[in-house]
Amino acid sequence: MNAYINSSCDSRVQEVSKLTKEILGENILEIQVEEIKFSENFETTLAKFEAKALELCNKKIKKRTVIGQGVGFIDACFDSLIKAYEENYNSLDSISIANFVINAHLEAGNKRKSDAHVTVLLRIKNANDFEYTFTCTSLSVSKSCVFVIQHCIAFFINAEEAFKKLHFALKDAQERSRSDLIERYKNQMSTLVHATSYENLALKLKAE
Repeated sequence: MNAYINSSCDSRVQEVSKLTKEILGENILEIQVEEIKFSENFETTLAKFEAKALELCNKKIKKRTVIGQGVGFIDACFDSLIKAYEENYNSLDSISIANFVINAHLEAGNKRKSDAHVTVLLRIKNANDFEYTFTCTSLSVSKSCVFVIQHCIAFFINAEEAFKKLHFALKDAQERSRSDLIERYKNQMSTLVHATSYENLALKLKAE
């Protein structure tokens, strides 16, 4: 099968992603699902999802198996990835799907049109009612679904990590009376605060 895949996102995601890359550098996290196993019982509606994934961070690659279940493919895929990371990232507890659309590009398919490219659009809403849109196009419905979800999960994880780093940088700047850095860090945090669950994260950081 052709490995073609194309991912994109809206301007708000681009803005936050650009800032997180600037703050985290090589510590930015990428999640790449390489293989999945999926089963669904149509009578009980229970779906089980298992995936082999790679985590890329700081030039290191870590293999990981994620497992989850839910009502259908999307719910089970979300469940597996959120379960894998929610213990360490508060922002994943507060996200929900605002819109989910699958569109087949039949004009590019064969005679049956069953091999057409498929675009999946995923719009996510967080606890602050801010929405972020991710899209992915490939030759596989399941691949487009999984890739758009893994992109979404990594986005919120990186935004939270960047916010944490700025929190401690701001604290240090305040202790050193660096007004220039204080202003800079506050401006950057105001961009990231829209993407992460600020209240829960703030309480966690205060406890640390």
